This record gives sequence, structure tokens and C-alpha cells, in this order.
Amino acid sequence: MDNIEKLRKEIDKIDRKVVDLLEKRAEISKEIGENKIELGLDVLQPEREKYVIENVQNQSKFLKKANIKAIWKEVMSACKEVQGLTIKVSYLGPEGTNTHKAALGFFPKSGTEFIEASNIFDVFKDIEADKVDFGVLPIENSLQGTVRETMDLLIEKNLKIYSEIEIRIVHNLIGLKNSQLNKIKEIYSHPQAISQTMNWIRSNIPNAEIVKTNSTAQAVKMIAEFGDNTKVAIGADIAAKLNNLEIIASGIEDNPSNFTRFLIISKRENIETEGNYKTSLVFVVKHVPGALYTVLKLFADNNINLLKIESRPRRQGLWEYIFLMDFEGSHKDIKIQKIFEKMKEVTIWYKVLGTYIPKTVEKK
Repeated sequence: MDNIEKLRKEIDKIDRKVVDLLEKRAEISKEIGENKIELGLDVLQPEREKYVIENVQNQSKFLKKANIKAIWKEVMSACKEVQGLTIKVSYLGPEGTNTHKAALGFFPKSGTEFIEASNIFDVFKDIEADKVDFGVLPIENSLQGTVRETMDLLIEKNLKIYSEIEIRIVHNLIGLKNSQLNKIKEIYSHPQAISQTMNWIRSNIPNAEIVKTNSTAQAVKMIAEFGDNTKVAIGADIAAKLNNLEIIASGIEDNPSNFTRFLIISKRENIETEGNYKTSLVFVVKHVPGALYTVLKLFADNNINLLKIESRPRRQGLWEYIFLMDFEGSHKDIKIQKIFEKMKEVTIWYKVLGTYIPKTVEKK
């Protein structure tokens, strides 16, 4: 025990030094921020932040790179707050949804103000009005397909895909601490969550009445307000935490291969210079034989890997179709620019929605 106490005192000394160094870092960051404002430079500089994180990762011997990245993202975000910069992020609410979880997973908590929006259109509107810097929205679910409203607004509005984050959707049975499966009478959740957990429900609580809600987050909040251990909700773990409830059963989804892609959208273009780029593109082909084939062949001949392609009706023209395409690479690449030039021969129009580097997939 004496040795443990001695080591703890050493840690206390180190912690004081760490705080002193963080204070010094914040002081210098504040001065840099003031200089940027005088020079008219953008305070947000992803290139520099990426360099800083990689630099400290290479110096670490014991801590994992992922942990170093998480720590330094918070440190840099706290320093931005000292500079007087708070990043505002709008996400499709309510609080406690998987979209909220995606927002928290992408942006550091320090120096970020998270603002919930009641619908997808309001996220776009707030970015356009400069009320927020970024928006977080679902774009595609591996089981349900593309979120049409998000895609339609991306096509219509002049905003960019800044990045994306993909998470596995884990459904949890959430209730009071003393809830028991054999005493559950009612299950509250969004219809989609209910449909994706129906096999588990039939096997474990087949006699419970199902009550549909507008969102999984709303369902969890209702359970907290009821205070009744015979009522439960199906929702995300973040909702259980926010409402001080217990997860009675986790991973109750019928299909574990349930992932959702969330887009980070902004007026800003992603300026990262290294990484495995992905570009999202939309285009409409002319009504001539082989037009779509010609476009696809251009990418194939240039050895560009297509990640996704789908079509949908174009809202502005009768029997016209928009093609949505994701491919590996940056739209600024000279080879891609040459493809776009040749595409003009067989397309009515095309639009680059964004070039970005997808973030780490959350698999837990």
C-alpha cells in the first residue's frame, strides 16, 4: 500500500504539470487566434489539426493512437474555446437519437454547441443562414436504403458534404432499474425500431402491447416520465444515459448488420490533403442510347473504383432520372477532372456533392 500511495503522489505531481502545460498551450492558442483574426484567416484549419494529432501519436509509447486522437481533439477544441471560437452543430433531433450519437462521435465535446433540429429541412436552413457551422443528418441505412429528403436537399441546396461517419445501429430494451422481462406489459418505440426487433420481442415478451412513437428518443423519455417498471422502450444507449434509465437487454436487433451512414454537411469544403478520399456525385444523362454506359465506361477506363450507384426520379422533369454515384478519389484530381469534361457530352448536368474522408466505423 505504501508503494501505491507513493506512485499516486507521483501521478498528482504529473497532473499538476500537465495542467500547467495545457494552460500555457491555451495562452499561445489565444494569441494565434488573435493573429488569425487580424490576418483574416479561417480559425478552423483541419490540415494543421491533422498534423498535430499525427505528431503526438508518433511520440506515444503506451497509449493507443485512437486514445491519443480522442484526447487531443478535446484539447484542441478547448483551446478553440479560449480563442473565442465555438463550433455550432445542428443535428436531426430529438436528443438521444442515433443522429445525436453520431454528432457526438464526430465532433469534440469541448468548444462545440450541439443544437437539435426538428426536421431535416431546418438543418439545411440553419447552415444557409449561418446560424450553425455544420449539420449532421442520416443519408443511408443498410436495411432501409437512402434517406430521400436528405438527398433531395443536397441536390437542391448549395451545401457540401464535409465528411461522414458510419455507426452500427444497436437497439436496446430500456426501462427502470427494477424492470423485469416477465412483468413487462407495454413496449414504446418508433415503428422502424419495432420492426427491426420483432423476432426478439416475439421470443421474449410476446404478450406485451406495442405503442408506436415519433422517435426512439421520445419513447425512452416517456418511460422516464411514466416511472412504471411494466413499461419499457426500445432505443439507443445514449437515450438511456440521458434519462437515467437502465439497459435491460442490449443488441436485440434481428439483423446485426444494421448500419447507418450520417453525413456532416457545411458551407465549408473539406481541405484535408491526405487520406482515402471519397467523392459523391449526382448527374442526369441525355436521352440518347448508351449515355449511362458511356459515363460508367469513363470511370472504368480510368481505373476509378465506384462505391455506389443508384437512380431516382428527378423532381424537376417528367420521366427524367438522377443518378447518384460515390467513387474513390478526389474531384480535384486531374484524371477526374478530365472524366467530368468528357461526361458533358452525354449529361444534361452534374454536381459534385463533396469530396471527403470517411471517418472510422463504430462497430460496437
